[in-house]
Order: sequence, then structure tokens, then C-alpha cells
Amino acid sequence: MDQYPLLLSPLTINQMSLRNRIVMPAIHLNYTPGGQVSDQLLGFYAERAKGGAGLLIVGGCVINDMAGGPIFVSIKSDDDIEGLSRLAAAAHDHGAAIGVQLYMAGAYAHRALIGQQAMSSWPHTSGYTKDDARAMTLEEISQVQDDFARAALRAKKAGLD
Repeated sequence: MDQYPLLLSPLTINQMSLRNRIVMPAIHLNYTPGGQVSDQLLGFYAERAKGGAGLLIVGGCVINDMAGGPIFVSIKSDDDIEGLSRLAAAAHDHGAAIGVQLYMAGAYAHRALIGQQAMSSWPHTSGYTKDDARAMTLEEISQVQDDFARAALRAKKAGLD
């Protein structure tokens, strides 16, 4: 650890204090049946907090119905706040901060998961899904911006960092 003298030292970013500089980045786990926070997801993040990580980032939290589908953590409704609060507590109880990756897949959204054609900034065939994505309308762009803002507010209400 002598090569990384600051790794285990505390850090403050704006008003968020971290016990150290170990960050677990966002990953998708598929532990969210129907988009809901499960005991399996809670246990996964609690173990990383117990292990000493300073900051955990929950991957792929969908902001609306077009964002990615039910295999991702949902943050698109106020009904999701309770489960997200439990997730925040699971990390905080073991000394870690926790945030979420607000997610909108765009052209990467699978038609089978969202039930319709994916939308993107421009019409093209997705190199990931191999499906055609349509261009968003100006109204849809505005709606997605609002959905991101509402999802951020839900994260705050849930006690996420």
C-alpha cells in the first residue's frame, strides 16, 4: 500500500464524506426482478460496504419505461423510493456512501425488454442490439430531461448519496 498513500485516507467531495478512496463502479447484476430492489441486491452491496469500500455506485437505474426494461433497478416512480431507501441503509449501516447510475439506454435498449422500438438521438441500427432505433422528437427529449431530474430527486429522497 506504500505505492498508494492516499487510497485509504478520507475524502470529501462537495458535502459527501468518504471513509476512503475505494470506489466500486456501476455494474449491472440482474438482481432486480421487475426492477425492484431485492434481498440479493441488498446483500451484494452490503457485503461490499462491509469489505471497506468508500463509495458504491449502483448500476443501471432506469428513469422511464423506455430506458432499459425490468431487469434494471427502477427509479422511475415514487413507488421505488422505499426499496432504494433500504439499499441506501444497507450501505450506510456499514460505513459506505452509495450513489446510483441514472440510466437511459437509448439505442442500446432491447425491443423485447421495453416492448417497442428504441429511441435515440438519431435514427440508426444499434451496433449492440442490431435493431433499428428511431430519432427522438423534441417533446421526447424534453420528457427524458424531466425524467432524469425526477429520478435524481427520488435518489435524494431515498437517502442515496
